Amino acid sequence: MAKRLIVRGEEAEITVELDEGPVARELWDRLPVETRARLRGEELHFPVLLPTATEAAERKAVEVGDVAYWPPENALCLFYGDTPASTGEDSPIAPVGRIVGGMEDCGLVRQNETLRIEASEG
Repeated sequence: MAKRLIVRGEEAEITVELDEGPVARELWDRLPVETRARLRGEELHFPVLLPTATEAAERKAVEVGDVAYWPPENALCLFYGDTPASTGEDSPIAPVGRIVGGMEDCGLVRQNETLRIEASEG
């Protein structure tokens, strides 16, 4: 069964299904995490330190629904619409999974809002 995590904000609840890669495993091992939201276009990202993630980074464009780790900012990124990374600006990222629930909640998150990332109970 795939591992899932939940990103919870004041009004948002976003479900992410993790892939089997090393960065996703490191993220899973660090849960739960509390952090602050940052917004860039229709991208939600937040600081999460994953020291080994730089080794898995590759330059690529992303698609809506992708979840990736961005080593230059030590940030987990949820791509829910148009962003520079989804329109051809390749960035070194490490893919970790996909948004599988609550995509519409991404737009409810406000700048600097506290988010809690935890393992899914389901």
